[in-house]
Parts: sequence; structure tokens; C-alpha cells
Amino acid sequence: MNIKTLLSYRGPFYIELISVFGSNVRSYTSEYSNANKKLFRIFIELAQNVSYYSEDFHLVNNESRIGVGELDLVEHESHFTFTTKNLVKKSDSKILIDRCNLINQSDQMELRQLKREQRLNSPGEKFGARIGLIQAVMLSQNKLQYNCEEINNEFAYLSLTVRIDKN
Repeated sequence: MNIKTLLSYRGPFYIELISVFGSNVRSYTSEYSNANKKLFRIFIELAQNVSYYSEDFHLVNNESRIGVGELDLVEHESHFTFTTKNLVKKSDSKILIDRCNLINQSDQMELRQLKREQRLNSPGEKFGARIGLIQAVMLSQNKLQYNCEEINNEFAYLSLTVRIDKN
């Protein structure tokens, strides 16, 4: 089995950097038109989550908060995997895991309904990121793979992986 890392990054998720990586994602996967569109949209959703919500962050000019994390895009024989990792408050990790479980247990119709509910019920709420997770599962038609590793009493490291089939 041939596994190839197409993109791997660890550091601050500046919007300019996300844009450059997005272009790379498009070019690396261009021969798989169906997967290419899905991958790009999922990449944007998950990268923005790290940028906006990571508890490890840089302050630019004492005001702009730029999340720090990791991303990996790996090509497998029949699919791609896109993984992001970032620091979260331990108190938030249970909420995030519960949401991942709910998303994974839902079919496409339930996901659409969940997305509608999120849009109506959580304007401005920190966990608006869940719409991005719902969107990633709807696009990929695969379940989220996730892991939350406790760092200390206050923080955990959240890893999210989405599988995107080539066909």
C-alpha cells in the first residue's frame, strides 16, 4: 500500500497561510475532481476551526488571535485523510467529543437538520465550529475520526480526521 504525505504543517494558522495551503490542496489532488472539491472545502472548514478556536494561539498587534495547531493531508490508495490537531480546554473536550459522536450517529437527513438547528440556535457561540464538522461529514460521507489526549488538568489535544474517498 502506497501512502504519501502531501502536506504537513505545525504552527500558527494565519489566514494567508491557509489560503496558500488551500491552493496546494487543490493542485495536489487535481486529478481526482470529485475528491478535490470536497477536500478543499473540508480543508477550509477544519483549518478555520484551528485558527479560530485553538487554545494555543498567538496575538498579533495585541488583538488578532491566531490559533496554533497541526494539519496533515495524506494520500492513500483509495482515499485521502485530512487531519487537524489543536489544543482545547479540557472542559470543552467532552462537549466536542459528544458533538462528534452525535454527528457520527446521524444520517444525511439528520445532519441537514442538525446544521439548520445550529445556524438558528448558536449565533456567535464559541462552538459554532460544529457546523464545520457537520459540513465535513456531509461532504465526505464518512464518519469523523477523533481522539482527545489529556495534556494536564486544564488542557487536552484534540485530533480530528476526515476521510475523503477518491471516487
